[in-house]
Amino acid sequence: MNAKTLLLLSLTVPLLCGPAAAKEWSDASGLHSFQGELIAASETTALVRNTRGRLQAYNVSELSKADQEYVREFMKTSPKETNDVRDMHTWTGREGTKFKGRVTGFGTKALNVTYERGDIRVNKTTLRKLDPIYQMMLPKIVGEFDDASVKDISTLRVWGRKLRGKSVDFNVDGVMMQLENRDQIAVPLFLFSDEERKWLEQGWDAWSSEASKEQDKQRESFLAQQQAAEYQRNQAAQKQQQQQIQMMQLGLMAVNAGVTDVWQVQLMPRPGVRGRPTAVVVPARNSREASAKAMQKYPGFVAGAARQLNRP
Repeated sequence: MNAKTLLLLSLTVPLLCGPAAAKEWSDASGLHSFQGELIAASETTALVRNTRGRLQAYNVSELSKADQEYVREFMKTSPKETNDVRDMHTWTGREGTKFKGRVTGFGTKALNVTYERGDIRVNKTTLRKLDPIYQMMLPKIVGEFDDASVKDISTLRVWGRKLRGKSVDFNVDGVMMQLENRDQIAVPLFLFSDEERKWLEQGWDAWSSEASKEQDKQRESFLAQQQAAEYQRNQAAQKQQQQQIQMMQLGLMAVNAGVTDVWQVQLMPRPGVRGRPTAVVVPARNSREASAKAMQKYPGFVAGAARQLNRP
């Protein structure tokens, strides 16, 4: 890797992953304070990323009046939840199975399983008509909570025939997820891959505790929803960063060939656009082209000074 490559990558990565802005928070008593950036909020809960990068959920009613007002203003200017299927993400089961859904929090779903007319029925719906996610989940749930010999659909059918007209009820606790067909299901944490489970299970013990108050459950459920979104954003950002680095490396080939140059462009958010001043590095033949590319990467921002980096 030559000196130009080192310069290019050292400028690109920090600009993509700059530190988050934080503010001073305090509780209603004024005796306790902490630093953090507000990430998301509901009427009852504020989700703050602390200086160590960890997400913490706080009851809005327990914050100072100034911070409560800050949360209300944040909610006014934040994009509203759309429940659009395009907001859904792909998740990975512990055995590598992929499925799409949008996490809405923690919850419980009752499943009544019977065997009638030669087929398994779940909540009166035949197995073959169930959503593919349910078809994937059901053998795992039965295997976990009733019969360890059940591993897949074929062994599930063997288990079902043994019911002989009886029914079995399962109360499935886990991550509530909205599917593409708008159905709401509860996915047990043990069904997720290890990496995704670590992100999703934060707050699970507090939510599932019998001593938890309804407000506490709502807070932890909101935290789970936002943790899921944070995880997916991080995954997408990492993928985008890798793609950008690859594109910059391709651009570097043009720089080395003398076809183009490397420019750093300062960017300022337009009035009404939430964001902080930043800078971006782009390959371009001149400052005008560099400014146009930078604004294309950051819609809503205005280009300022452009500086050529690869030549004196």
